[in-house]
Amino acid sequence: MMADLFSEFSVGNMKARNRLMMSPMSQNSGTAEGEATSWHMVHYGSRAVGGCGIVLMEDTAVSQA
Repeated sequence: MMADLFSEFSVGNMKARNRLMMSPMSQNSGTAEGEATSWHMVHYGSRAVGGCGIVLMEDTAVSQA
């Protein structure tokens, strides 16, 4: 049902406010080392504030830190 699209749900200990998901898009905007930048914080943060329950980030590196 369409109502389910906007209902809250959980996966493990992660809770999402709805079932809308923004898929990752490779915009090649990370640093040469593959790190996220302030651009990512603004871009993806605005999508989350805009209503997406889950936002998947583009290709970036994983750090042990």
